[in-house]
Amino acid sequence: MLRHTRCQGCGCHTVKVILGLWCGLWLLLPTSAGQKATPKGATGRSLVDYFLAIPDEYLPDPSRTRRRALLRPEHLTVRDERNGYLQVAGDGARPTVTIAKFRKTDGTYLVVLTADYEMGSRCYALDERNGRLTDVSHVVIPDYANCQDFEDGDCQTYELPRYGTTVLVKDGRGRRRYALRWRGDRFERTP
Repeated sequence: MLRHTRCQGCGCHTVKVILGLWCGLWLLLPTSAGQKATPKGATGRSLVDYFLAIPDEYLPDPSRTRRRALLRPEHLTVRDERNGYLQVAGDGARPTVTIAKFRKTDGTYLVVLTADYEMGSRCYALDERNGRLTDVSHVVIPDYANCQDFEDGDCQTYELPRYGTTVLVKDGRGRRRYALRWRGDRFERTP
């Protein structure tokens, strides 16, 4: 550490201590935007781990055996581990897949997946139970419905947040219907 010879009593040491404390506090901030930091004992799965673990019944295209190839940079649109958001670009043969993690009150995560196809969209809320991801969409999402065809009047699509914890629900034409705010164990409908 350098010593000042010209400025005795100038307070440089105090400034360095305050700056050091501020940096230390910054390191303790939460690791997910809008969500608390991961507590000890919580699952440490990455978004890639979740993407690869999604059962084929919820995401048949691409199959689990082909998903690793989609994690290359030319297919990956967004990979934001800090905010719990992953998006894999689709094409005419496969959907655009978006995954968002939501922290539950017990410290584990709910993983919400959307698969946007050319003519429709699917959404699943998956909870990890006994090492397997299971669908809990009807339990945690009010008025839950998948969109088989964007032309249908009752079509609902779910736009997952990259930042924060509010999901936008839209109709088949992309107009906002309402929002779903995460409350730690389920989503709550808001206007």
